[in-house]
Amino acid sequence: MIDFEPYRNLIVFVSVAIYMAMCIGVGLWALRRTKSTKDFFMAGRDLGVMVTALAVFSSTLSGFGFVGGPGLVYRMGISSLWMIVCTSIGYSLSFFLLGKRIRLFAEIRETVSLPDAVAARYNSETTRFFTAVALVLGVFGYLGTQILAMATVLKDILANIAWLPTMELHVCMSISVAVLVFYCVTGGIVASVYTDMVQGGIMVVAAMLVFAAAIFAVDGGMMGTATTIMRDDPEAMSPWGTLGIMGCLSWYFLFALGGAGQPHVITKLMMNKRIADAKHILPVSVIGYSLSALLWISIGLAMRALVLQGDHPELASADDAAPQFLRHYAHPLLAGIVFAGLFAAIMSTADGFLNIGAAAVVHDIPKALGIQSIRNELMWARIATLII
Repeated sequence: MIDFEPYRNLIVFVSVAIYMAMCIGVGLWALRRTKSTKDFFMAGRDLGVMVTALAVFSSTLSGFGFVGGPGLVYRMGISSLWMIVCTSIGYSLSFFLLGKRIRLFAEIRETVSLPDAVAARYNSETTRFFTAVALVLGVFGYLGTQILAMATVLKDILANIAWLPTMELHVCMSISVAVLVFYCVTGGIVASVYTDMVQGGIMVVAAMLVFAAAIFAVDGGMMGTATTIMRDDPEAMSPWGTLGIMGCLSWYFLFALGGAGQPHVITKLMMNKRIADAKHILPVSVIGYSLSALLWISIGLAMRALVLQGDHPELASADDAAPQFLRHYAHPLLAGIVFAGLFAAIMSTADGFLNIGAAAVVHDIPKALGIQSIRNELMWARIATLII
């Protein structure tokens, strides 16, 4: 049997490189399908159920599920499960309250953005303007955090490759941004949703494989994990974890109500081919998100059990749970898939915000100010994407 351990760092590097090359390839493919502003911002409203569903859930997961999530479970125990419950409620609220209605607006009023739909609903250019401005402000803040996360992860990966020179953070940031901007500029939302589809698939596969690895990493499997943690802190394995009932239920306001109003999710509800597709997209999105959440739940619990059993040193920080697990307990090939999944999670959120920000700058704000049509709007949409 081939021993992959000596090539662990190289495998992770190659996996991320293949993923980035795939994003560039999708951008070039989408370039041929993007012939109008409607294509650039709405994917021609021609997406199928699976593409839309995977794009919806992958764009909400971001890097939290691969870094912050395991650390939260390591520290609080089962409390984090309620995030999954609340997020699923948020998806349901989005689809039941907005799914059919906003898709109808898109069909009847030929809307190509969320501010378009808001203006059509309230027959007010003022609401269009303030919605667009709010989106632009939010996009800058959110994109900044996602780009920093991509650069930090890439810097850590490249630092472990002996034959590469030391890469500064700004260089890693430039590489990450170049890939993201390339496929978003060339293919617009078409490239975004199809890369999101692949990214969602990577996340689900990575999460299920990590879940299996976590079971075998701890003596006694899942039962051994639960028993070990309960002996140390019974509350951590209780239904509400160490956060308690009020803390867990308070996540409803953040992950259910907050998640239901995420603009990059709502915008995708206008892109499916048929209005009736919403009832099929919802369960697929919820199942995909729940399966992906297995990664942060299983790593957090497994690492806590391994530390308590004396098989692993105490972590300096709870957020080290995922990197330490991948470095010491995951097969090198699995570690490569998971790091590619981490990049996928971050990029799938960033590309959605980049697209709605460009729509707000090029389409919505000018329209709200009385400029009915910009010549060569598709070209300016690409320029706005590059600038943002």
